[in-house]
Amino acid sequence: MNKYDLKSPVFLGLSHIGQVYSISWAKKVGQCAVFDFDKKKLNDFKNQKYSNEEKNLDRIKFNKEKIVICKNLSDLKKYDTIFFTYDTPINNVGQPNLKSIENYIKKLISIKFIKKTKIIVTSQVYPGFMDKMKKKYLNNNMVELIYMVDTLKMGNAVDRFLNPEQLVFGCSSENKKFILKLFKKFKCKKYIFTLKEAELIKVSINLYLYFSVNFSNILDDYSKQIGVNFTNIIGSLKNDIRIGKHSYIHPSPSISGGHLERDVFYIKKHSKNLQTKKIFNDLQIFDQKKKVNLKNILLKLKKNEKIKLLIVGISYKENSFSMVNSMFKEILNDKRFSVVFFDSYFKKSSIRLNQVNKLSDSIDESDIVLFNYANSDDLQIIKKKFMKINNKYLVNISTKQKLFLKSSKNIINYFSHQVLPIC
Repeated sequence: MNKYDLKSPVFLGLSHIGQVYSISWAKKVGQCAVFDFDKKKLNDFKNQKYSNEEKNLDRIKFNKEKIVICKNLSDLKKYDTIFFTYDTPINNVGQPNLKSIENYIKKLISIKFIKKTKIIVTSQVYPGFMDKMKKKYLNNNMVELIYMVDTLKMGNAVDRFLNPEQLVFGCSSENKKFILKLFKKFKCKKYIFTLKEAELIKVSINLYLYFSVNFSNILDDYSKQIGVNFTNIIGSLKNDIRIGKHSYIHPSPSISGGHLERDVFYIKKHSKNLQTKKIFNDLQIFDQKKKVNLKNILLKLKKNEKIKLLIVGISYKENSFSMVNSMFKEILNDKRFSVVFFDSYFKKSSIRLNQVNKLSDSIDESDIVLFNYANSDDLQIIKKKFMKINNKYLVNISTKQKLFLKSSKNIINYFSHQVLPIC
């Protein structure tokens, strides 16, 4: 890779986004390079130790000929295209911290590039952040900042990168030709906006999804009050062209993962409209009640007893492993529960919870099984178990994976009118 061209960008930042972008780029486009300020992440990537947030990365064969490992920050000075792919850090309730993002951008801009360089930032930021970075740190004409709207879906990020429905950028109109050439192998529509417009698009997508989940939960809650199963009518709602078959209508015990919550924090912090702030505050309160409600349902099943609880599928969705703002937070913090978990998608756990490896034995040893997700084989184990036993409870909180078992005295489908509404 002595001769550099537009097919050979460097990806800076090797957490979830950077791993997906670089490996997928090498597969779809061609040569690229990678670097991370964290030497451990750099070495892990070199040794093909990927983030367990994206299981599908293991499917793509690592090609040493296509991906160059940069050893030092100064190695980046020869590149004229740099993807800044650091995930925006969030705390355990989804609040972002942009200090590290700003510091990394500052370090990157300070490099004495030997040619005019485009820095394409993919981190999740608030509208106006990129303009702020330009004003504070861009004091030479060798660097130009571009914002790219990241629409990766955790657990399915590789496929979404390889086959996006659109690509959206924030930059000057003069960069349109550059963008089209760089992404010529991507046959989807490509849109150019201002920096702030592109940032707003990213925030808008996530807030729309946030409202969609809350919409689903509000309707599910109301449906329970009138004795209707909301999940039965979702198909009809999606058939309405004004809503659409791809709309995100899925009730959930709560909003988790941190990614949607991050943009709620942005709009609450930066909006000057008090009513807007109140709307999101009310939705967050409603969501917290969902977490509490799930816990209370379990407690009612085994009154005045310490509950041996088995959670099947510990993260907020399959093929990921995020515990940020977990839907199980209220349960995990309650000493009335003795919790273990089984997760068929992860062999080794990176969280401080007791992980079990034998599903069948763990069901036998538990009082309540809380089902979130599992693979097809494990689904069958649960089915066979609960067709025979009636001395323990199964609580199904999944709407995507039907547990095929009707509600009964010991089998509770959370998203049905048989469950008490939030109060």
